[in-house]
Amino acid sequence: MENIKTKKIKTEDFFEGFASDIKNNPKKIKEFEKAVNEIYNETGDIDVILGALKVLSCLKGNVSKLARDSNIERASVYNLFKKGSNPTFKNVAAVSYNLGVNLNLSFAHK
Repeated sequence: MENIKTKKIKTEDFFEGFASDIKNNPKKIKEFEKAVNEIYNETGDIDVILGALKVLSCLKGNVSKLARDSNIERASVYNLFKKGSNPTFKNVAAVSYNLGVNLNLSFAHK
């Protein structure tokens, strides 16, 4: 994590490194949350957010249940996690909520 700002990181590689470590580890979950926010705030790349949601959904385990709980089609959940997808904000918000992720708005000061 020491070179996050200076090293170009592929989203998939970055999240794969965290996936196995964060389950049931509050310290690692906090590190993951911080890293996701830093990278997204630096790049503005929606795939960073979608990648993080994908990792969290895999840890939760059941995409069908996530889709039902989010009141969206299962295929829409899978499409949400595809790199380069363009999901609706409604679907991102519903999945985020059901994964226990709060979406917050803050204004960039440039």
